Amino acid sequence: MQRRTLIATGAAALFAPRLALAAWPEREITVIVQYGAGGSTDVSTRAIGAEAEKILGVPVQIVNRPGGQGTVGVQQIAAARPDGYTIGTTGLAGLAIAPHMLDVAYGFESFTFLPAFARYLYGIAVRAESPHRTIQDLVNAAKARRTTFGATGAPNNIGMFDIARATGARFQFVPFGSGAEAVTATLGGHVDAVIQNPPEMLPALESGRLRLLASASAGRWKEYPEVPTLREQGVDVVVDSMIGFIGPKGIPQDRVERLTSAFLEAAQKPALAEILGRFGMVPSILQPQEFERVAREAHDRFGPQLREAGLARRR
Repeated sequence: MQRRTLIATGAAALFAPRLALAAWPEREITVIVQYGAGGSTDVSTRAIGAEAEKILGVPVQIVNRPGGQGTVGVQQIAAARPDGYTIGTTGLAGLAIAPHMLDVAYGFESFTFLPAFARYLYGIAVRAESPHRTIQDLVNAAKARRTTFGATGAPNNIGMFDIARATGARFQFVPFGSGAEAVTATLGGHVDAVIQNPPEMLPALESGRLRLLASASAGRWKEYPEVPTLREQGVDVVVDSMIGFIGPKGIPQDRVERLTSAFLEAAQKPALAEILGRFGMVPSILQPQEFERVAREAHDRFGPQLREAGLARRR
């Protein structure tokens, strides 16, 4: 009897780690969003979180931590306990752009990368009364005289600087606190053009007050399939940014795999694609290693561009 008890105890010890693995997560997971509630980053994170919690079997709580041009929330992710219960979403702005502009207390070595799930769309527009009907019209005007554009910051403004570099145009960046403010300034004639995401531009486009000259993304907007991309109009520029999940460095590998599996499955749900479309985004699923590679390459690319534009911090 004693020998059987020892065997049973040994078997229980042998299978205990497997049982613990199967039980994780045991409580809610917190996802930090580095921007305020209601924007595209927040809404898309809540949408995929709602799908992921069905898969993980625990609540996924979204917590907004705006500030510092998106760096406050990213810093809190880096400083979290590496147990997989606190993670967050971020885009290239927090990982590849802000570190060149601000003194941040994190780097790529601070994070565990998880999947990316969407890309942002961008477009260039002018007010309806503008004489410019194509991107070439805008470029020609900017060759003749300095032409202003409104945007919230990078990568939008970098896209316009890339156009200037490729064509010889002269664009002057006028910063605004939100995409809505940049659009309003364009409608009022305070700036000549605006480069922004669809949610901020669509109401004015649909009412006929704003004219879309080009999609600044890799593909055309579904709402305006007749409007070509920059590349299709002979300007080899693409404005790109994406959103994905990261966690603090040191999350156990089995938990990384569990989270990765859940978010990849959630990212393929039709409900998510529909919500992304309403907020000017498109599904773009990347494995963790690919997300990290893209972010690192963007970091290396944006550094010289920001320094040339005078937007990088002094070291």
